[in-house]
Amino acid sequence: MSKIITKLSSLALATAVIGSGFSVNASAAEALDSNEFKNEVVYETQENVGVNDVEPGLGEPNVIVPFGTSKPTSTWDLSTQGRYPFSGSANSAVSLYTNYLLTGKSSVKIYVRNNDHQYSLKFKVKRKDLVFDNTIGSYELALGKDTTINLSFDKSSNYYIEFSGPNNFSGHIE
Repeated sequence: MSKIITKLSSLALATAVIGSGFSVNASAAEALDSNEFKNEVVYETQENVGVNDVEPGLGEPNVIVPFGTSKPTSTWDLSTQGRYPFSGSANSAVSLYTNYLLTGKSSVKIYVRNNDHQYSLKFKVKRKDLVFDNTIGSYELALGKDTTINLSFDKSSNYYIEFSGPNNFSGHIE
């Protein structure tokens, strides 16, 4: 009989502990609902400008779909259209690419700033060829740093920039 009383006492104690836990949680939820306590996480978002997550060079000609899955084939002629601005950020290992294939100049200046507070920025300048894309240069920028790169291009070829993720950057090519 004493074993049964011990088990019932243990069960009653467990029920009381669990019951009080639920009432504490309910009180905390009520406090949050009544705005007595407010924990809020704010994330800075940045709209990607001139870049997306799809490598250029395939797809329907003259169609640009920012943030989409269509691979743009449109070109940006630096000699007639001028400076091409870009900025973007990706919180994962997704690479971002310029929206256009860049063409029209034999000498270009690329300015890039790493706006990230956590990661170095890795990027490549690539030439779009028929079968394989060739890397013209690979670069890495430390946190908060910027650089200007002068490159020689074949003005009749098409080029683009690939930014490895995670990243947060801005710049232009002219």
